[in-house]
Amino acid sequence: MTRSWLYVPGDRPDRIAKALAVDADVVIIDLEDAVKPDGKSAARLHAAAALAGDSRPQRWVRINAGAEGRRDLEALASAATRPEGLVLAKCESVAWITEVHWSLPGIAVAPLVETAVALRDLDAIVAAHGVTCCHLGEVDLLADLGGRLPGGQGLIDHARVRLVIACAAAGLAAPIGGVHLQIDDLESLTGTSTELAHLGFSGRAVIHPSHCAPVNAAFSASPAEVEWAREVLALLNGSEGAVRDPSGQMIDEAVARRARRILATLS
Repeated sequence: MTRSWLYVPGDRPDRIAKALAVDADVVIIDLEDAVKPDGKSAARLHAAAALAGDSRPQRWVRINAGAEGRRDLEALASAATRPEGLVLAKCESVAWITEVHWSLPGIAVAPLVETAVALRDLDAIVAAHGVTCCHLGEVDLLADLGGRLPGGQGLIDHARVRLVIACAAAGLAAPIGGVHLQIDDLESLTGTSTELAHLGFSGRAVIHPSHCAPVNAAFSASPAEVEWAREVLALLNGSEGAVRDPSGQMIDEAVARRARRILATLS
């Protein structure tokens, strides 16, 4: 299960090493916003070097769009070890996803939805070959739409719902939410992460190691939920007719599916 996706600047090998040592499910080595234009070449070298090693945590790379992205792909294609996947910054078209797969066949791809064009064409993007999940870039998307907080929260809420529906309809993993910018406000981080989990997200991106543990907890099933799921499936498996859970609720396929999803998060 991939709950916390920790971004780390690709031009900072010291920070990459620290990121790989914390409790993140995925480390995203960033070649885009976190790296200045004159640091891109060095960042590609550091990223390639960091891909080797143990399988935990997963190592992904966020690549640029356009010409810089093509240079990113060239560097990764020649690396001794491939990343487990690519986050495509400002991804707006199926054509770009196809080009990525020409460069790195079979690579897992996570489009980052952070523009109006991407949101408009979301159904086609999530259905593209090789896409395994989808990320929401809330800060950039809000800027592209001309909104601002707190009044513009409705735009973000709309985008979140669109992603959940599109990913489910395409048979993808549940989407990954955007970062929490207030580094020291862990209470707000926990609250907003819980909201995302209830909405149907499976995790969120983070920009500081201290955010990993709260995010992991928010997107994990509680002991009570696990116990409920096991009881529901045990009752369902042991009966041939209509079944009720201990609270008296009828157990139909929708309830059973929720129980299976809860237990699947334990793996």
